[in-house]
Amino acid sequence: MKQSTKASLGKVIRVLRWLVPLAIIAGALVFRLVMTSRVAAPPDMPPIPVRTMKPVYGDLVKTLELNGHIESETMVTVLPLVSGVLQELLVDVGQPVRKGQIVARIDAERYELQLKQAQAAYLSAKSSYERLEQLYRANAATQQSYEQAKGQYEAYASQYELARIQLDYANVKSPVDGVVLVRHSTAGSIAAPERPLITVGDLGDLIVRARVPERYYEAFLAGKESMRIDLTRTGDVVSSGVIRSVSPFVSAETKNFEVVVSIPSAPESMRPGMFVSLKFELARWIGVYSLPYEALSGGLLWWVSDGMALNEAFTPADATDVSFVVPPVWSDRDVIIEGQYFARSGAPVTVLSAEAP
Repeated sequence: MKQSTKASLGKVIRVLRWLVPLAIIAGALVFRLVMTSRVAAPPDMPPIPVRTMKPVYGDLVKTLELNGHIESETMVTVLPLVSGVLQELLVDVGQPVRKGQIVARIDAERYELQLKQAQAAYLSAKSSYERLEQLYRANAATQQSYEQAKGQYEAYASQYELARIQLDYANVKSPVDGVVLVRHSTAGSIAAPERPLITVGDLGDLIVRARVPERYYEAFLAGKESMRIDLTRTGDVVSSGVIRSVSPFVSAETKNFEVVVSIPSAPESMRPGMFVSLKFELARWIGVYSLPYEALSGGLLWWVSDGMALNEAFTPADATDVSFVVPPVWSDRDVIIEGQYFARSGAPVTVLSAEAP
């Protein structure tokens, strides 16, 4: 009896050894199945903070600002054509001069002597030539002697003319009308063709040479006759300019081309060498709605309607470097200009503050 009881107990224990692990595994599977079958309710997302603004109404102007310095279109450095001691420099800085006016005198003593020598040789050769010419016509002189006398006469005539011109060059003259801008030398110094004496410029014909990037070439060609140009000094508009010429050459090194701007009504205070800023008006859209480029995000414009963020694909057509034109339908929309990168279409947003147009 005891043995049969022990045998039955052993069978129960062996069965339990298999059932207990199986029960544990089955319970784990059931628990996992129950957990995975549950659908977790997403937490409520807080509204995304954004800043908005309404499109700005008015004229949108596309401009290009460059710097340059004023020059005189007729600005000439006066150089002597003969060498010698500079006896007199007859003009000073700021003094007006006329074309052909004597502005300096160089010691002309040696040029006067050269002229006298050349004149004496010239007159002697002329007398010999005229005498031989009469003899040759009367068949009393050979053609060879006649040609020789003629050649000497022409050579001495050229030397005489050169001596006369050099003496005239001792009086240095201004080649243009204008005002003395710079005085490079003083009386008593040595004058030479490579040493400038003065610089003369016409203050009534002032220009600015602007170096413009290549990408604006078509705009300048199209607006050459009508482009508005404002010149400013120390932040204030002092005059307006007119395009005089657009260079047909674009530098391969700098990728720039030259635009010469004339200043037809330059004020008295404007002088060559002054630094100025130029503002070129490249385009103007009159009476349009515009937004800053901060409002454009990945080709989308976002706005707020009833506390929700909405978007629409948009590609600017007319634009400056900072703003672009939008259709009138956008005029009353609160366009998101900050925070749209985190927005989702149809998601709630909180407007922190609206920018004044």
